[in-house]
Amino acid sequence: MAKKVLLGAALLMASNLAFAGGLLTNTNQNAAFLRNPSRDAVIAIDGVCSNPAGIAYLPEGFHLSLSWQGAWQKRQITSSSPLYQLGTMNNGASEKFFEGVSKAPVIPSFQAAYVFNDKWSVSAQFAVGGGGGECKFDNGLPMFEQMVAGQMANAIAPGKPYSMTQNLVGEQYFYGLQVGATYKIMEHLSVFAGVRGVLANCGYTGAITGITVDGNNAAYYSNLSQMAAAGAQQAAAGAEAAMAAGNATLAQQLAAQAEGLKNSAVQAGTVAAMMSDYQLDCSQEGLGITPILGVDFNYGKWNVAAKYEFRTKINLENESNNSANVDALMPEYADGAKVRSDVPALLTLGVQYSVLPTLRVNGGYHQYFDKDAKGNPTAVSKNTYEFSVGAEWDITDRFLASFGVQRTKYGFDDEDMKNTTFNISSVALGIGGAIRLSEVLKLNIAYFHSFYEDHEVPNAVAGTDLYTRKNDVVGVSLDFKF
Repeated sequence: MAKKVLLGAALLMASNLAFAGGLLTNTNQNAAFLRNPSRDAVIAIDGVCSNPAGIAYLPEGFHLSLSWQGAWQKRQITSSSPLYQLGTMNNGASEKFFEGVSKAPVIPSFQAAYVFNDKWSVSAQFAVGGGGGECKFDNGLPMFEQMVAGQMANAIAPGKPYSMTQNLVGEQYFYGLQVGATYKIMEHLSVFAGVRGVLANCGYTGAITGITVDGNNAAYYSNLSQMAAAGAQQAAAGAEAAMAAGNATLAQQLAAQAEGLKNSAVQAGTVAAMMSDYQLDCSQEGLGITPILGVDFNYGKWNVAAKYEFRTKINLENESNNSANVDALMPEYADGAKVRSDVPALLTLGVQYSVLPTLRVNGGYHQYFDKDAKGNPTAVSKNTYEFSVGAEWDITDRFLASFGVQRTKYGFDDEDMKNTTFNISSVALGIGGAIRLSEVLKLNIAYFHSFYEDHEVPNAVAGTDLYTRKNDVVGVSLDFKF
């Protein structure tokens, strides 16, 4: 149990800090996405990330978008169990609330494209393709407390109070630099080929400290172990002396006593080790390459597009300064070890229809191939998929208004929902607009909010864990045309 708990600590942030998108994929790579998340078939500079084949239909010249986003997310678990009532910090309550607060006040990105002529275009972008912030669980996770309440307090001192202190901080950034070229095969059909280099940078720090059961800590059980071991040695010596003196009965009694004390020493030592402080301090880095293909069909009022991002294989290498007990229990997170964390492949399909010259409606579909990726958190029962719809209205030549809705359905069954790897399906709403400041400059302003479902599953201590999240993102971008 302790091994699973500590392993979970190291994997916590790998369970996705993405604020929109799949398990390890951010789709909000430009503020324009926030005002209308259905952008898989747009003809715009932010299409470098959402529809790169559509760049062919931009006007000739240089296009640039500089974007800033700020995101705030809460990961919440309401855990219940009658054993929590034994926690000295729980005031007799059988329900406890755990919250991780993630803040990413600055998420930068840029998209750039140069349209040479009616045939060729090139494009590039930099964005935080996954993660993007720091998450703090100031009171830890339910599974830590369940370990103490369920396995230690219940087994070592049934019905007796326990206490502990825990915390966890993690951060995760998957930086992506993408380059590619678009070619217009014929008047209404263009294709794209590109590649994205991904630099993964993650860090985790956390601790479980101050564990006590019935007021006794690790030092108490360590002393018991030492005293029992000393008593076992004395009894064993007495048994030998009794045997030498020809008193076989006494020798057997002392030998049995020695064996019992030896077992008690081992048990007390095991308990002391379990109650010792655990200190996690691990940073990880890794590189990956993502090939990308796209196609766009543009005819009259219709624009239809598709894009496929191949699976990104990433091995994260650890640089760690963990406590010895952490390294012993999870050597895969020891200094120098490697952990697999692939970014799943992604298929996007989109359509845009111009109802009027000033009014466009959009629809999109995303399929994340989570089950084909290796490593955490993609060990799930089903793939993730998304549907989106949206609209943009040119109110005047200068002002644009837009909104969109996105439905994200994660492939998490009950058995996939864990404190360390949980994602909640949601419906997200994006709203905002754009102001054309001049012939060459446009300002986008947007707000994005996710409405998450609740997902309740049984836990290990005769109770339940109820999972949910909260998420808000704001963004601003400046689009240039030269």
